[in-house]
Amino acid sequence: MYGLIRDFVRRKRLKKYASDIETGLVPLAGGSIVNVLIDVEEPGFDELKEDILVWGRKNPGLKVNIYFIDFRRLGKDELLLTSITNTILRKELDWVGMPDMGKIAPLVDEKSDVLISMADRHDFPVDFITRCTKARFKIGRHKYDGHPFDMVLKGGETADLRSDARQIFAAITEFLTKIK
Repeated sequence: MYGLIRDFVRRKRLKKYASDIETGLVPLAGGSIVNVLIDVEEPGFDELKEDILVWGRKNPGLKVNIYFIDFRRLGKDELLLTSITNTILRKELDWVGMPDMGKIAPLVDEKSDVLISMADRHDFPVDFITRCTKARFKIGRHKYDGHPFDMVLKGGETADLRSDARQIFAAITEFLTKIK
């Protein structure tokens, strides 16, 4: 019964907050805004973050914003790996799994050219963010019902059943440079 009620509330909230901006291929030009969503539990997280920062510095016409999701259960002696201002934490999700709107407002409300979701997880918070962001071109690593992404890139299977995020990000950036 709880699952039925939760799913009903999720559908209502998605309908209320979902972006109505038409999406599709967008060439990156001077002044483009790219938002990137990264899961801190991703193997090679630090290297992936550095790759994104280097890509942003190599393309001075781009404004690259990085947002993080951290759904780990942290112990008393554990610290966050990222800034609290641009990290969505497990404790900031409500009972249906929706992130705090005040926390995700910069990501969701700001009109951007591209959203790159490097989160290799199939859960409601990532789905919600993807559907509600006002990006004109959405790239992801996981397919969701309703097809919120314009492009989905999956890598090969690895020992821990996750693909190499750095290789996928390199493929995404290479593809983005070819769009004219």
